[in-house]
Formats: sequence, C-alpha cells, structure tokens
Amino acid sequence: MFIRRISFIEAGSPGLHIFSKFPIPRLGAVLLSTILRERGYEVKAFIEDIAEPDWSFIGSSDRVCISTITSISIKAYGMGERLKTLGMPVIMGGAHPTFLPDESLEYADFVIRGEGEHALVELLEHLEKGSGALTDILGLSYRDRDGRNVHNPSREFIEDLDSLPEPDFSLVHNWTPSNTYPVSTSRGCPFDCKFCSVIRMFGRNCRFKSVEATLKELKYVASASQATKFIVDDNFAANKRRTKEILRGMIAGGIKTRWSAQVRTDVAKDPELLRLMADSGCHTLYIGF
Repeated sequence: MFIRRISFIEAGSPGLHIFSKFPIPRLGAVLLSTILRERGYEVKAFIEDIAEPDWSFIGSSDRVCISTITSISIKAYGMGERLKTLGMPVIMGGAHPTFLPDESLEYADFVIRGEGEHALVELLEHLEKGSGALTDILGLSYRDRDGRNVHNPSREFIEDLDSLPEPDFSLVHNWTPSNTYPVSTSRGCPFDCKFCSVIRMFGRNCRFKSVEATLKELKYVASASQATKFIVDDNFAANKRRTKEILRGMIAGGIKTRWSAQVRTDVAKDPELLRLMADSGCHTLYIGF
C-alpha cells in the first residue's frame, strides 16, 4: 500500500482556557511530522487553534493522524468519524487515547499509546511495505480480523531525547514567527500531583535533553522568532542544578528571548534560581495547585 501524503490534526479548544490568548501547538504532532518528513513523506500539521485546516490537503492524504487530549476529544472523535465515513484511514494518539484506547478505537483504525515516535514509524512501514507484524508494534492498539480490540504491550520510554530532531514548525499550516514558540527540554516528572496525568503519560522520573542540545535549540528559536518561548516541560526546574546551567548558558551565550515555563512552588525557595530566570528573560511562571 503506497503511502506518501500524511496529515496531522489537532482539534481546536472547546472554550477559553489559560493559553487561549497565546495559542500553541502541542509538540507531539509537530515532532512526529518532522520525523516523517525526514523519512520522505509529504507532511502537514493542522492546529485548529492557529488556523482553519486545509481540508482539501487532508482529504487527499493517504493517512490522517489525530492528536487529542481530553478537553478536545469530542471534537477530535467527530473528525475521526467524519474521515472514516469518507474512507480515510485514521490513526489517533495523545493523552486521551492513551488512557482510553477502547473508546478511541470507535473513531480510529489505530491508536498509538504513550510516546509515538517509534510506534508510528513502525506502523507506517508495516502498512506500506508489510514489514513486521502488528502484534510486534509496542504501544499500538487496533482491531483484529474478528473485530476484537487488541492492545499490544506498552513501549518503554525514550531515554535519549537528544536523538529526536528539533521540531520543524514550518510544517504547521499557516504558522508564523509571531506565534508563541514551544520548546521541550525534558519529559516526565518525579512528583505525583493528584490533578496531573504526566507520570502516566511520560513516567515518574525526568528524562532530559543535554544542556548542550537545549542551548543549541534555544539559540535557534531565539533567532527564528521574537515571540515568547514557552518551555513545555512539566517541571522545568525538576533538576535545579541543570536548570541553572541552562540559564547561565543563555546569559553567557547572549541568547536573548522572552520565555515562560511550568514549575512548582519550590522555586520560590531558591533566590539564585529566580534571579537567573529573570536575567535570562523569563516573564511568567505557570504553577499548578
């Protein structure tokens, strides 16, 4: 089965929320788009909170990947149902399908649970070339020939985050440098706050990009856009020594940009960290209670 054109869709938010004034794409769809583009596919990512999707491109795609969290799942399911009715093969991923794969399989042909960087590539290779077996793709959920839902074992987390490419935002439909620019420097969190789904999605420990790779990406995005950079790590200060090293590197390297991040209240106990944050361009911290 020939697969060449692939669309990624992120449904729009159903109402106002904390990031409504500064819409940002979740990095998963952009990173996966970048990985597939590097493998020779024609790829576009459509983020409804940024621009209306190009449905003519989506309609001519060989596969459509829908990423969803719980707050937009109803709209994402509607998209999946519509596309399946039109005969478009649909793959779903993200936090909501990870936690509720049986529900998501009602609107998709395949569900990728957890981190999808390797599973999606393996799935497309299987669909296009017949390589490997569906049962061997870790983190994949699907229906077998008898219509029963199959959930393959979960995949281990990616330990070497430096092995992943820098997300290419030119693949996002109607993206402009004025959009808030997301940057990821780690995955996971050592804590277990009751309101948070992070450890079930990314594990109860932190996996970090190297300081060198982080500074390289920050230097690039600072030159590419004057917009605020949002560090999407679930806790940017989980390892305060590393965070300080990054901030000192930004200051010493002349990386001048406005940025914001998510942290815990414990940063208030570290005046040195707060000063480095301010001196390196931080203007807002998001704290969960």
